[in-house]
Amino acid sequence: MKNTIALFGLFLITASSCIKDEKTNSNTKETFKSATSNNKYAKVQYESPTPVKNTDVLLYPLRLAQDLESYKREVESNYWNLVFYNVISGTRDLLTSEKVLINNYQIGDSEKGPDNPPSLSDQFIYYDVTDLDDDGDKKLTPKDSRKLYLSSLYGKSFKSIIPKNYRLMSWKLDSKHNLILINLIKGFPNEESESKNEIEYFIYDLKTEKLKAVFDQKFKNDIQKLAEKVL
Repeated sequence: MKNTIALFGLFLITASSCIKDEKTNSNTKETFKSATSNNKYAKVQYESPTPVKNTDVLLYPLRLAQDLESYKREVESNYWNLVFYNVISGTRDLLTSEKVLINNYQIGDSEKGPDNPPSLSDQFIYYDVTDLDDDGDKKLTPKDSRKLYLSSLYGKSFKSIIPKNYRLMSWKLDSKHNLILINLIKGFPNEESESKNEIEYFIYDLKTEKLKAVFDQKFKNDIQKLAEKVL
């Protein structure tokens, strides 16, 4: 009799535990479902248009509404795509079919004066883009890698010119030589090793569409040996 009562008590405890676990799992699934289903309520904001010089195109940045907490980003902007509207043909084209984070963009060489003649560098739009969640927190933030993208003035041929294992630090145009001077760091952002990361210098030729390192490893090794000599 005592054994029967003990077994019955054990059954009640086990059943109670299963019900509790089932409720916990159910709540977790419900929370995940609610979080993912919020995407359909995302409110898109169309920014005021910017005329793209020397074209028939107006550029409309797409921004996610700031009143949606889940979409706030700690970046310079939170554009996630651009619309290119041709005022002559009436066509409307998205920059990309993907959803990315466009931190900022630049049409042509903005540092040139109005009296300077157009150059090859004025035939492109330059984008500072975050397109990969490096730290796995399911959102794009300044902790994730930045890349440099290019497109034509009509938003065509949108592409990254940064190798996959590098991230963008800064860049500027050398219009005289049709070059982009790019400063990169190898690897993903890591606060512990950030101070040890070395900036590597690259140039991108707008004519040949080729990216190359300014200093190869042999040259850097020679410089290092010279620096280690005692004066």
